[in-house]
Amino acid sequence: MEHFNAAEAASALKYIFRSGDVFEIRALDAQTTSYSRPHTVSGYFDYEHIDEAVKLLARDIRFARGIYYTPNPVNGALLARACNRLRDMGPRDTGTADKDIPRRRWLLIDCDAVRPSGISSSDAEHAAAEAKALEIRDGLASMGFPEPVRIDSGNGAQLMYRTDLPGGDE
Repeated sequence: MEHFNAAEAASALKYIFRSGDVFEIRALDAQTTSYSRPHTVSGYFDYEHIDEAVKLLARDIRFARGIYYTPNPVNGALLARACNRLRDMGPRDTGTADKDIPRRRWLLIDCDAVRPSGISSSDAEHAAAEAKALEIRDGLASMGFPEPVRIDSGNGAQLMYRTDLPGGDE
């Protein structure tokens, strides 16, 4: 996979999650070593297998429109769907739902350009999304929020604030 830095990905996941946590990784419109038609790939991993998760992504995903993870840990029972491995999802397979998030440890703010689905942001739109994220960060800082984790999502910017709130779909 082009532009995939395995060491950086593993480091980021180890910062976000804690020992004992389970999370989902999902690749959209992926082409894999086992299946060349674009499809969704998903896997559930525990913290102790982050390095293996990143190795599997680098080894098995040839191309993907996007790869993301659940920033909040999921119910550990979901490991049964694809325990520390990637799976090619079929039309009836399910991923993580709101009800599968027992606690919200991160508040995620996502700033993207308004574009039709499947179209990447221009450089100017990307810069505008980054500027908006900084504006939000500064506004929240003025209200006493701590410095967030800042992420370049490729098409925009994300801010992640540590929190501890009930999960689920309330």
